[in-house]
Amino acid sequence: MKRDPDELNLRDAFGAMPAEMHDALMRTARSVKEEEPVKKRISAALVLAIALGLAVIGTAYALFSSQVADFFGLHWNAELGERLQQGKIAQIGESVTVGDVVFTLDEIVYKDRALYGVGTARPVHPQDVLVPNDFAYDPEYFAMNEAAQVFAAKAQATGGRMLTINATPLEVGIDEGTMLRVGTCGYYDVANEDGSLTFSFEADDGFAINEGTSYQIQMESYVEQLDAEGRIVEGSMSQVKWTVACVPVVMNTDAGTQPSPTSGTVTIEQEGYELNVPAAYQESGTMPIYRAVETDFTASVDPVWFNQTGIVSGEGTEDIHFADHAILSLSPEALFYYEFTDDNYTEAPSNVIVERAWVRDWEGHRGEFSLEKTELTGITLAEAQTAAEDLMARLGISGNEYVCTEALDLSWERIQTMGAIWEQAIREGELLVDDDYQPYDYSAIPVSEEGYFLKYSPLGVDTAPAGGRYSAVFYVNSRGIVYAAVRNAFTRGEAVRTPEALITPDAAITTLTTELGRSLSRNDRAIRSIRSAALTYEAVRADNKADGMVFVPVWMILWQDASAASNGFNCYALVNAVDGTLMDASFR
Repeated sequence: MKRDPDELNLRDAFGAMPAEMHDALMRTARSVKEEEPVKKRISAALVLAIALGLAVIGTAYALFSSQVADFFGLHWNAELGERLQQGKIAQIGESVTVGDVVFTLDEIVYKDRALYGVGTARPVHPQDVLVPNDFAYDPEYFAMNEAAQVFAAKAQATGGRMLTINATPLEVGIDEGTMLRVGTCGYYDVANEDGSLTFSFEADDGFAINEGTSYQIQMESYVEQLDAEGRIVEGSMSQVKWTVACVPVVMNTDAGTQPSPTSGTVTIEQEGYELNVPAAYQESGTMPIYRAVETDFTASVDPVWFNQTGIVSGEGTEDIHFADHAILSLSPEALFYYEFTDDNYTEAPSNVIVERAWVRDWEGHRGEFSLEKTELTGITLAEAQTAAEDLMARLGISGNEYVCTEALDLSWERIQTMGAIWEQAIREGELLVDDDYQPYDYSAIPVSEEGYFLKYSPLGVDTAPAGGRYSAVFYVNSRGIVYAAVRNAFTRGEAVRTPEALITPDAAITTLTTELGRSLSRNDRAIRSIRSAALTYEAVRADNKADGMVFVPVWMILWQDASAASNGFNCYALVNAVDGTLMDASFR
């Protein structure tokens, strides 16, 4: 089924996606277990020497143009390319061989709590053909795409193999501090006339990545072979983790040609906003900072917590298949559990129900569905919440004080209603599907599949409207938890210290307006209204970078601008409540 980008983003936020799409996304997050890392890095002494050199000469400027800025401006977003010209650049040039492909990381740019990279992949054997990642994992798309068929024809003519590649950062260290997992990473590659591929990545974390002098980046590169129809050849994957270190410096740009904001601030007309703060803050005006303990679901989860029918494949791996065709997919910081009816990933009724439940967020249907029934066939709301909260306790994430922020009863009648909305959207062309799509028979779903859709967030606050790094979503019916999507990168440990006071929500809003005014990525800097300010926690790198991550209080600001107000979507910003810095925002 093909879907528009907005819907894909929404579904990705909570894990409700087709298995093949999920597998491709999860591949980026996996740790390499089969092979020893191949590390290439500059020494700490060299890092120090370069840093001292910069200190001697004052503000340093790179004497070269940026491949990263040019590539991202051309293939990702023109405004992003302009913004990256103001970042810090490091030319790398280090290589590693993975299978029969040589990967060279050419350049890194640091800008606004994110790392951007560009590199080159070249086949060891000239008869082999490198195929962009976009054409892999979907044989139907491969067969119908003219560009993909050109690669297939070339491989047939040379007698070589078709190989697809990927190269993304897994962990980042700053100033020789603790290496921390990258939470969010996008990637894209393009083919070159000489047979090489240019790969790129955007590690836009905002939490583990921040300002520093030197950066240590652990990369994961993998190579897989495609057959003549574009399918992955089983057992063909080669993987290597390798580490590079660099000291990015400010680019030598012509300030006169760079776009700049018309104002450093924006004005808003605001009569008031909803305030959501814990009782502890109301009493003292502050909240503790906690040690952040890294989660690893791959090591701590027992598959029997989800399914007792027996494991048929994948035991001890990140993709566990059960006898009833359900799948549990794990990464260190996230897990997803889906039910299917066969090995072809045909969605079971539970998965269909969860997918159709997203229509409640569609334009024209927001606010249409709310909790009505606390008792359904074979399950009550209280029983569903107990099952979800017991599982979170087993997963070891209860320390983040998850609160149920949404509970929706999915009765048989409501399932029919949501299904009808879904099918109407297909008929009217608002939701694109494959040509051979057949309308789903929702009336065939047994009444016993009724259940509760539950969403939990730390302290009851979503750290991003489209998902975030901390959320737990479940569908629970009379058979138990039949769907789960959990993201929890870190869990709170012991208290480190308590600041004397936190910045006020008004001060956080001032930070938002100032940073929005400085942003080069928005043409419209008008804030129509501030909807709410909520105090919660987020994990950030400790002041002493060798101390890893800590949970700090943050203000979550929801607001609307002129464009967002027209369709009801909230923009967001996360502001550190201790030092007042902008950590993340929808305009970054």
